[in-house]
Amino acid sequence: MAAKHTYIQAPIAIEYLESCRDLISVCASWSFGQWGCQANGSFEQVEREFEASTRSSIPLTLIAIEDSRPTGMISLAEYDFRGRPDLSPWLKSLYVHPFHRNKGTATLLIKKLEHEALRLGHKKLYLTTEDAEGLYIKHGWLEIDHVRTPYGDATLMTKILPDAIQA
Repeated sequence: MAAKHTYIQAPIAIEYLESCRDLISVCASWSFGQWGCQANGSFEQVEREFEASTRSSIPLTLIAIEDSRPTGMISLAEYDFRGRPDLSPWLKSLYVHPFHRNKGTATLLIKKLEHEALRLGHKKLYLTTEDAEGLYIKHGWLEIDHVRTPYGDATLMTKILPDAIQA
């Protein structure tokens, strides 16, 4: 009779990138690979953006860690979409490594970022997405426009943050 193996999934921790400076190049690689190379950006420019991340103001980046490995990230920024400079702040750079998707990491990152935005005094967030409207709608985000980004057609979304998560 073959023995059954039980695998325990390591808990996912959400940390400030400011506390994990050795992971700046990982975040920059993910971001540049996913978006920057398609928008005529440079890796060095993206890396500088992550180096500026702090926990006490914008820009702020959170990183998901599972079993001592980085598995995802998300950022809070003043601006992300040049077509709407009147809107701020923005949820941007939500990325979960393909090996770690469908484990709830994106949900944890979104919720923690919303909490951080409230902690910093923001009551409303914006984002653009080319293909993940369903994920954000599931978390209470609303579509407000359809726009064209350097990556293609996208949905502009917003969320008014509930005061309850400020506690």
